Amino acid sequence: MASNNICVFCGEKIGTFRSTNVQCGGVSQPSCRTCAQELESLSDIERCRRALLRGLAVQPDKLQRRIQTLTEAEAHRPTCTACGGKLRFRPEQKLDNSPYQDGFLSSTFDVIPACCPDCGRYEFYNPRIVRKNPFLSHLIEKDSTSF
Repeated sequence: MASNNICVFCGEKIGTFRSTNVQCGGVSQPSCRTCAQELESLSDIERCRRALLRGLAVQPDKLQRRIQTLTEAEAHRPTCTACGGKLRFRPEQKLDNSPYQDGFLSSTFDVIPACCPDCGRYEFYNPRIVRKNPFLSHLIEKDSTSF
């Protein structure tokens, strides 16, 4: 287990006032501010890999499981029916299917949209089916934090 005064990512000693924590796979890893800034733009799976690199990670078994889960989810990511690109889920996006504000036609779609970053095509998924599939639910969680 790593000590709180050693950066998990670079292995250097860090002072009390120069330390910060980086979230990797749901585990808070002690880090120097320089490493924290470098890791800010990386994905969760890449931060987990870098934390395990030096052998100083807090709860390394949990990080290994997170890497495995995210890798399996990425392998099961749905592909675009138009170009074959990997779809990205956009669960925060609300869609209104009616131009009318009142009346029986005014309602909201009960779907989770997914966008292809290659061609821009949108596809729609039933949220009840998506949430039952463990691979897709991990992808939705991952994609909603990346936008």
